[in-house]
Amino acid sequence: MRKGKGRQTAIAACCLAVSVSPVLAGCGAEAPQGGQSNAGIEAGFESSAPSEQRQEQAPKTAYKDGTYVGEGKGMGGTISVTLTVAEGRVQVDEITESGETAGIGGKEAIEDGTFKAQIEEAQSADIDGVTGATMTTGGVRKAVEDALSQAK
Repeated sequence: MRKGKGRQTAIAACCLAVSVSPVLAGCGAEAPQGGQSNAGIEAGFESSAPSEQRQEQAPKTAYKDGTYVGEGKGMGGTISVTLTVAEGRVQVDEITESGETAGIGGKEAIEDGTFKAQIEEAQSADIDGVTGATMTTGGVRKAVEDALSQAK
């Protein structure tokens, strides 16, 4: 009986070693095979703000060049978005709000450029928005749609 129990323990230990070894291999500091490094992946986490390079790579749109102002209804009032379309690219000049609640996320996303970055990356009103600021996000989307409808 004792001999069988030792054998079961040895088999269990082998199974554990085989199942854990791939996980531990992924924890090494070596570069992936093929000479590639993690620099590209790590660079993506260094900055969440849009760079001019990202704006240059944004797809061109079919909108007419010009400056357009659109409005939408946020949680606390009107949200106004001023956009400039130049050479087929949408750039946000200004986003203003009149009464969004501080501390919820929407007001801060307007002030810190989160909505601006999302609009410029999407080149449209198709933005992710901000968690906890559904009404403000909807107002920003509506304002962008309104402004871009004038540019068609």
